[in-house]
Amino acid sequence: MEVATIERKYIFQDGNNQTLVLDDIDNNLSHEQVMDFYSQLYAEMTNANIMDKGIVNGYHEIHFKTLAGTKG
Repeated sequence: MEVATIERKYIFQDGNNQTLVLDDIDNNLSHEQVMDFYSQLYAEMTNANIMDKGIVNGYHEIHFKTLAGTKG
């Protein structure tokens, strides 16, 4: 039996609905570890939510989404 792996695709959506496709740096890392790595480059990602969209077009799609808001 052969086990096939599905490539992960990370998509960062900031509060302005701009999207950025991020590389999967290591298939052995969890989604949280990948987000921690990229949060060093994109500060908004420190408050992002992880949304697993499942299999989309042959990729395992994971979104990091921040919510824009105003205080007060």
